[in-house]
Amino acid sequence: MTVFRKINTFGKVVTLLCLLLIPIIALYAYSHQVSVNVVRSNIEAENRNHLTFFMSQMESEVERLGKFSVIGTRYSGIKEFLAERNLMSPVEQLQKQTRILELLNLQILTSGWNNQIALYLQDTKEAISTDYSVLYDKTYLQTAKPGEWSHKVNVVYGSDQSYFSLIRQSDVPGLLIEVRFTDDNIKNMLKQLKQGGSGEPFLYFPGQEPVMNISPEHQVVKELAAYLNGRELSKSGSEIVTMDKKKYMVNFIRSESLQWYLVDYVPLESVLFPITMSRNLFYSSLALLLGLSILATLLLYRNVQRPIQMLVRGVRRLKGGQYSVRLEKQPNNEFDYLFASFNEMAERIQELIENVYAEKLRSSEAILKQLQSQINPHFLYNCLFYIKNMANLGQKDAVVAMALNLGEYYRSTIRIESGMTTIRDELKLVTNYLTIQNLRIQRFDYEIAIPEAMMELEIPRLLIQPIVENAVIHGIEANPDYGVIEIGGSRTGDEQYRIVIDDNGGGMSTEAMAALQKKLSLPMDDETGCGVWNVHQRLAHLYQGGSGVYLSRSPLGGLRVELRWDAGARQTAGGERHVPFALG
Repeated sequence: MTVFRKINTFGKVVTLLCLLLIPIIALYAYSHQVSVNVVRSNIEAENRNHLTFFMSQMESEVERLGKFSVIGTRYSGIKEFLAERNLMSPVEQLQKQTRILELLNLQILTSGWNNQIALYLQDTKEAISTDYSVLYDKTYLQTAKPGEWSHKVNVVYGSDQSYFSLIRQSDVPGLLIEVRFTDDNIKNMLKQLKQGGSGEPFLYFPGQEPVMNISPEHQVVKELAAYLNGRELSKSGSEIVTMDKKKYMVNFIRSESLQWYLVDYVPLESVLFPITMSRNLFYSSLALLLGLSILATLLLYRNVQRPIQMLVRGVRRLKGGQYSVRLEKQPNNEFDYLFASFNEMAERIQELIENVYAEKLRSSEAILKQLQSQINPHFLYNCLFYIKNMANLGQKDAVVAMALNLGEYYRSTIRIESGMTTIRDELKLVTNYLTIQNLRIQRFDYEIAIPEAMMELEIPRLLIQPIVENAVIHGIEANPDYGVIEIGGSRTGDEQYRIVIDDNGGGMSTEAMAALQKKLSLPMDDETGCGVWNVHQRLAHLYQGGSGVYLSRSPLGGLRVELRWDAGARQTAGGERHVPFALG
């Protein structure tokens, strides 16, 4: 109840409407689910009965064909031929075989299925069959399981022929009888079974290709057969299977004669479409009713709730430091007086803040000038000491080079007319600094490879030099080997750029780099280097999108310092933004 009191008026009205609709939606959802379950049960029962009836017909026909293997050997002519064939002439044997074939053909004509009967004489390795392509094959006969139907695929006249086969030992010694019927019989029955239905029945046995209808949905049948291969099926049953984000009701029943499963499936989406459509219409009507109810509350929202929200947002923005916020007056509204009073108060606060901020900027500029006048005296002393030594040694060229680069370096660093410069001017400062250090140390080399397209980009002043200075002091001077510094630049996006400074110094451990990277985003302490921290802070505050300084291991073996910034996300306030900086 306490939470409900904290909700605004418009929220309370909408909440009450939702609470009224929840029981209606719950009852309809329950009713919809009951309807779906009833329809699903009816479809399952109907499909199961259909399959059972079809299976009984198929079993009856298969059982009749199975009896051919028993009845066929009871003809007296077959027994006489087998008993007296050694005493007959070739002509008499041919006449007897022809008579036997006529009897077998009469037998197979009694069935509505296309079938064949074959007699195998084991002593003479002969085959007498209604199918002239059948030959005596000892291996074929040995691999067959006597008395059980099996599915075979043979090449007949250059094409594959699949059929079911039953081989039995007859009552007559040395005689095997085989009954065959092709898959076309099953396919024709499957076609009849499909008529009027939305499924695709097929005959299935684990590990074998399913026997499908003449024009089936091959892909669905194959996927369903692959699904069934990984399951242990009972004698009969029903399952809901999901394939390609579609649900199917799958019914199956096993043939006692063939041991194959008759499988049929029904797409639930098409069967349940009327119920689904009814549900969608109900929910659409409910949504329309809810929309009309909400529309009825808009008058209250516009005249009371919205002005209150605007006033609350204005106070929050003012509290967050956005002193330029002003509220738009609502015509002919009782909140006009509150809005006018708020705007007057915000204007007075902004004037006071701007006065204080301007005074703070003037103080910062004074401190900056003082810092620039005292810039790195130790570096200056070393350079002057170098000039003195070179003068004593008579090295005039070294003295001139040091003096010129030192003059250019300090002239660039003490300029305060603008906080921004171009990469070209910044690189001139870096080149002066590296030349000065190269004259002093004389055991390192450097390379600058910045694309010409980046040279005129504006960046904060003294952005690259502090990083290069750290590379010289902590990377080159601390390493007794010959040093290398590489400075490169690239464009990584529409207006995203980076400058990379590599050195071959001692580098840092992974833990030390991670600790320093973390400190760059925190307030500066006594242990954090002023130069790197200052560069990171200026990039992070002047630009957005993850701009700043990033540390990693250099391919040269030392430390890599990467400067990233998004020129399109530069922060401005009333034109050019003043970017104060400190020197490392």
